[in-house]
Amino acid sequence: MKKKIITVAIGLLPFAPVTLKAQNDTPSEESKAENVTTTSTSSVTGDDLYKTVTSNFTNTLVGKLSGLIVKEGTGEIGANNAQYLVRGMGSFGIGSWNTAKVFVDGFEVTTQYLSGLSPSEIESVSVLKDAAALAIYGEKGANGVIEIKTKRGKIGMATINARLRMGVQMPTQTNKPLNSYDYASLYNQAVSNDNGMIWSPVYSVDQLAAYKNGNGINIDWYDEALKSSGQFLEGDIVFNGGSKNARYNIDLGYLNNSGILNVPNTDQTKNLGYAKYNVRANLDFNVLDIFDVKLDMGGRIENIKRPNYSISQLFTDLSRYPSNIYQIYDNVEEGNYSGTAIYPNNPYGSINALGWQSSKARTLQTNFSVRERLDMVTPGLYLKQSVSFYNYTLSAYSKTRNYARWYQGATTTTDETTSLTASGYGSNGLQDWKQYQFTAGYDRTFAKHAFSAMLNWNVSSYKGESHDSYRYKYNTLNLYGFAHYEYDHRYIVELAFSRFGNDAYAKGNRWSTYPALSLAWVASEENSLKDNDVVNYLKIRASAGLTGSSESSTTEALSSFNTSGRYLFKDFFTYSFIGSFYTGKNQGNWQTTYVPMFIPNEKAHAEKSMKYNFGIDATLFHGLELTVDAYLDKRYDILTIDNSLMGYYGKQYYFSNLGKMTSYGVDLSAVYTGKCGDVDYRVNGMMSYNKNRIDDMQEVPTANAFSAKTGRAYGTLIGLVADGFYDITDFDANGNLLGGITPAFGAVQPGDLKYKDLDGNNVIDQNDVTAIGRSEYPEWYYSFGGKVGYKGFDLEVLFQGTAGVSANLLDNWDQVVAFVDNGNAFDIAKGAWAYYPTEGIDNRANATYPRLTTQSNENNYQLSSFWVKDASYLKLRTVELGYNFSSEMLKKVGIGNLRVYFNANNLFTISSLLKDYNIDPENVASCYPMMKSFNAGVSITF
Repeated sequence: MKKKIITVAIGLLPFAPVTLKAQNDTPSEESKAENVTTTSTSSVTGDDLYKTVTSNFTNTLVGKLSGLIVKEGTGEIGANNAQYLVRGMGSFGIGSWNTAKVFVDGFEVTTQYLSGLSPSEIESVSVLKDAAALAIYGEKGANGVIEIKTKRGKIGMATINARLRMGVQMPTQTNKPLNSYDYASLYNQAVSNDNGMIWSPVYSVDQLAAYKNGNGINIDWYDEALKSSGQFLEGDIVFNGGSKNARYNIDLGYLNNSGILNVPNTDQTKNLGYAKYNVRANLDFNVLDIFDVKLDMGGRIENIKRPNYSISQLFTDLSRYPSNIYQIYDNVEEGNYSGTAIYPNNPYGSINALGWQSSKARTLQTNFSVRERLDMVTPGLYLKQSVSFYNYTLSAYSKTRNYARWYQGATTTTDETTSLTASGYGSNGLQDWKQYQFTAGYDRTFAKHAFSAMLNWNVSSYKGESHDSYRYKYNTLNLYGFAHYEYDHRYIVELAFSRFGNDAYAKGNRWSTYPALSLAWVASEENSLKDNDVVNYLKIRASAGLTGSSESSTTEALSSFNTSGRYLFKDFFTYSFIGSFYTGKNQGNWQTTYVPMFIPNEKAHAEKSMKYNFGIDATLFHGLELTVDAYLDKRYDILTIDNSLMGYYGKQYYFSNLGKMTSYGVDLSAVYTGKCGDVDYRVNGMMSYNKNRIDDMQEVPTANAFSAKTGRAYGTLIGLVADGFYDITDFDANGNLLGGITPAFGAVQPGDLKYKDLDGNNVIDQNDVTAIGRSEYPEWYYSFGGKVGYKGFDLEVLFQGTAGVSANLLDNWDQVVAFVDNGNAFDIAKGAWAYYPTEGIDNRANATYPRLTTQSNENNYQLSSFWVKDASYLKLRTVELGYNFSSEMLKKVGIGNLRVYFNANNLFTISSLLKDYNIDPENVASCYPMMKSFNAGVSITF
């Protein structure tokens, strides 16, 4: 009788290196002959992803996969999805992050399903990048594919593996507003600027002194509403084993992540928190040596609880509410929360006195497949039938109340204090997805010849619960396949295709064909390179092929109407209550009503992507693994507004497949492993360079060529060129601007931003805009790190960064624009232009911010080069120090292995944006801070 091995692990598994060689994965997971591939693919193991401690799986992908750009999500639990792109932005027709399709065990899933996966479930994650890998996906392949394989049972002794990790999470940085003294001092400047630069302070000298010495109101709303840290706990138990005829892998997991809101968890209040219970069971059976049966089930329950107040609005309040408006309580004894008509939502009261709400999501994906080996007909022939059922439901429950707002002993709003009231338990959403696959394949080797082929029929039907039925019903058919030939492990040729059908288009345009051709030469198998001590392995690859995309959502009408480019041939979808038009024969009257939004276009169809790729896979010096890919992507038939047609009735658009865009770049990854005495080491790195150019977007011709978006990278910031500040010498005694230049954005005064008149017509207006920065999509994305081990000790680090990326500070309006609309002020406002010599104030020479004002200022807050900053960064993503105790010593006490470790994520950031403005370059627009974590654990094997 074989002895069973039982493993108990608390913490992280030992490092599993990133796989750099191209993998061979298709939607049906069928292998090609000899597994010598022609595709451009990068992969990473689930055990490596496990080292990033996060409640959202998408954030584990940061810096791990060549060709995959990942922007980490905010620290807001439940809303912290990472943003990702495969090889950058390929089309302005999509124009957003998260456009790559995701497949788990051969079936497509939603990004929502992806975010809730656990790394412990994952065998590998692969990114498919070129036409050789993507053509078979048809209209789901143009923007890349993320393919995930979950762990399966292995033949051998049964094992039980348990892991537990815990730690604390805290903000990487918090950008706090000014204290009461600094706020009041600058506010006096702002009011005086609004009063014709006549010193007219709102706050007196005595009030300023009281703020300074601590006798005045000075509430740090961030400290009152937030805690310094939250907790993280995750554990899982995995059962694995089996024989040739039956194998299993069962994973039971639990995760709990608490937020940083300063509110207790009681029957009346809740901190922001996320809890997840997940189970995955993958079963494999061999029946009569003919049938291979797979039954997979992945399910989870997710609970999110939070105060009965929008978390994003809470952080907006924290940014906008000054420190001196009122105390938390107007009357502490009576528990009356302060509040005014201007600042009604006391941040502390918002999370403690409004009750709480919760949501529960239930997700289940079940896959079943049967593969028949038909070797009795001819060796290598097989059939396979697969079906997948995906179901998602979301329900909500809450206990809510309200509170009266008080100020100086009187109520200030119509709000009244109410008792806690429970709501009904209701449904908030439903998704249902059925997919079917029918496969015929052949895989056989004849002497030096290897041949494999596969033909698959895929049926997909997705439905969601929404009033937008056209948006929540997707039906597609995909007939795809490949033929793969290999000679003597040296020469490989492959043909792949997809015949894809989509119900989004009119008859005649629903079906498209997507072919691809790829070649590979394993040069190291040639006699001239065999047994070479320098070049141990060398493969050269090339591919060309067509893929497609049937989703588009960037233009004004498509995004407003939420069609994503679907059903543009139908009349009844072309009316919406978002249009307006003039009536009347003279000046006209503005009418808002249902208006026709689209002119139907029966010729609308999916956009196309012609992809070219050249790659090299090499192993040098018996330790250095390299993969290099250069690519070119020519997009055409991008769905866009045809601006050559005149609109009527105010808003009506005609969408045609007229757009074109080109993207190109390089992916590089490298790993070097070695050993020196008792020291084992590994150095690894990867880099992606992605560039794009809009060739034709049917742009309305601009007055000046330098203002056009066409010809530039998608997302390039277009705005005015700032040229310093207006000084008092730029105006005459009556306040009139000298020099003959007329600003078109309202009257200006000393301290306002000055702009360049690029077209030379003496008027500063929108005709003077030009490229003033790069895109928010980085041109360079890279990571590097390594691991060293010595006599049981191991230390591992991972750095990740970006370059060639810009940020618009005005995207974070509440923390950048001081005082306007009763807003607050941050450190950035201390550099404001100011000139009050009688008060000893003269900041003209070193001003880094325009004059302060409490009024709207259209001139200063135009998108301009003044507000556009470099958003490049370098972050230390992971540090892990561990020790594996000697097995000889442990055997004496019955322990097979013992490992302890300490782990930290997002430890520090190097960035000019963070240094100068205290704004995280990955989190410019959100006020909710990103998180760093510190964790510890132990791994034990009995």
